[in-house]
This record gives sequence, C-alpha cells and structure tokens, in this order.
Amino acid sequence: MELKIYEHKAQYYETDQMGIIHHANYLHWFEEARIDMMEQMGMGYDIMEKQGIISPVLSVHCDYKSMARFGETVHRRVAEAGGHHRQRLRE
Repeated sequence: MELKIYEHKAQYYETDQMGIIHHANYLHWFEEARIDMMEQMGMGYDIMEKQGIISPVLSVHCDYKSMARFGETVHRRVAEAGGHHRQRLRE
C-alpha cells in the first residue's frame, strides 16, 4: 500500500523568538503523521478503540538534522522498520 506523504505547514505559534520551530513541536508532528498513517491504512484510533486495540508510543528518538521556520511546509514520510515506525521530515 502506497501511503501519502503527510504535510504540515509550520504555524507561528510553533516558533521561538527567532522564527524557528521549537524543537518540542517535532514530536507533535510525528504523532500527527502517525495518526494520518493509521487512518490511511483504515485503522484510525476510533476504529482501534472500538475493537479494544491500543497503540501506545513506548519510546521516541529524534535527531535534528535541520530546522524548519514559520510558514514552511514540512513533509513527513512514515515507514515501518522492524516493527517500529520511522519518520523523515523534509522541507
């Protein structure tokens, strides 16, 4: 199944005083992309919860390779790797 790349336009409230996205917001974006991926696969949270399935995030690791700024659109690709989901951000 080919999944769409999730896009998020960086909002002003997500920035710091320098107009750069605050590092904590990337984790919010990862969760947005994860939910989008599950919905594309036909297994959104609403469906899972009705079936008694839970999907907790057990750990998160992020290497910051570049920064995003206010107004930029960031693209996230979610891929499964050995039972884990990996995300890559691209501007």
